[in-house]
Parts: sequence; C-alpha cells; structure tokens
Amino acid sequence: MQGRINQLLSFSTFDGPGTRAVVFMQGCPVGCLFCHNPETWDPAGGTLITLDDLMRRLERFRSFLSRPALTITGGEPLLQFDFVMALCAAARHEGWHVALDTSACATPEKVLAAAAAVDLMMCSLKPEADATRLCKACGKPMQRSIAALRDQPTPVRLRYVLIPGFTDDDAVLRSLGAFARTFPNLESVELEPFNSLAREKWEALGMHSPLFDSPLPELHEQAIQRARELVGVDLCMH
Repeated sequence: MQGRINQLLSFSTFDGPGTRAVVFMQGCPVGCLFCHNPETWDPAGGTLITLDDLMRRLERFRSFLSRPALTITGGEPLLQFDFVMALCAAARHEGWHVALDTSACATPEKVLAAAAAVDLMMCSLKPEADATRLCKACGKPMQRSIAALRDQPTPVRLRYVLIPGFTDDDAVLRSLGAFARTFPNLESVELEPFNSLAREKWEALGMHSPLFDSPLPELHEQAIQRARELVGVDLCMH
C-alpha cells in the first residue's frame, strides 16, 4: 500500500499533546485562505511512500520523544482514507498514541471510522457563514461530519482560527461555544490567532491570499480574552 506525503517531522510540540512525530499527508480540497501549508493542497504533489517504509522512518523518531506519539495531518488526511486508516492501525499496533488532525471534509461515516482508529481527534472548524470568503469548501457539511463525533468515545479537540474581521464576530464565537458544549467527549477548544508566517510559501507557489494584502488588526490579549469569554468553554491558546 502506498500513500502520498508532503513531509515528516521528527519532533513537534504544537501538533497535539506532548512531543510528537508528525506526518503531513498530501492533498486538500478545502483550500483555506489562512492555510499555513498550501504546498500540501495538490493531490498529485508530495512523495509516494509505502506503509512499511513510512513506519520504518517513524520508528527512527521514537527515541526523540517523551513517548511514541504521532499526529497525522495535512493537507486533509481523510482524502487518502484507506492509507491513513492503515497507518493508524500499524502505528497503534506498535504502541504509538495517534492523533488525527482533520477538517472532516469527508462523509460522517468516514469521520466516525477515523475516530475509532485513533486516540484523539483534532478537528478544524470552518466558519459556516460566508465560508466561501475563506475556503473553497463550504463549512456546513464539515461541521455536520464533526458533529457525528459526539456519539463516540474518542476525545475531541476543536480548533478554530481567529481572523480579525472574518472569524471573530461575537455571534460566531458564541455559536462556536454552543456547538462545543454539545460534545460529551470534548477535551478542549483551541483558538489559534491568525498570522502571516506562510506568506512566503504562498508567493513561492505563485498563489494569492487576500489576507496578506494588507496587515490585519493585531489580536491583543484583550481581544483574545474576550474571545475566550464568548466561547465560554475550556480553551487551549496557541
């Protein structure tokens, strides 16, 4: 079995709890204008790798980590559903804690199958209202697939990017909090302030995001605290 990956990281403290290895899968149909990894969008890009070879490479990272922990992200990992499910099974068989970072751009059935195959689901919520201002894909179907995770035991982290003037509306943040509180298996909500660190990547690829056209207002601590209060659930801030 082969999958197409963009890159591997041997050590990360950002992509899930603790220290973790990270596999960036290739291909994403969501196309967010705030994406930090636009090089992962092209489903024909990246590098083909067999499952056995990928597992051998991951095992080399084990000694760098406080425990064997892996995050599978992208791109959108569920675009390569069969390969990712096989990777999850192989990694867990070898004692790895496996987290899946996904926008849930897949059917609810696939999202539920993925949840059963991992130890943690990290789901990136896209704004429902005016989603096409920020993403190629509509946020509503993805949110419906994420909602299906309420009825299974795997812990869920909800992730949301705060973009001044786009995703930080009071009503939207209250709605996010109401949605989050419907999950009995909710571990946390992560609010991730937008930054422009990926601008050079976009330009190198000949791509354009209007979010980089002019500086957005900075999210000061006061604005972040207000967002916390509006969401009204336990938060992790990055």
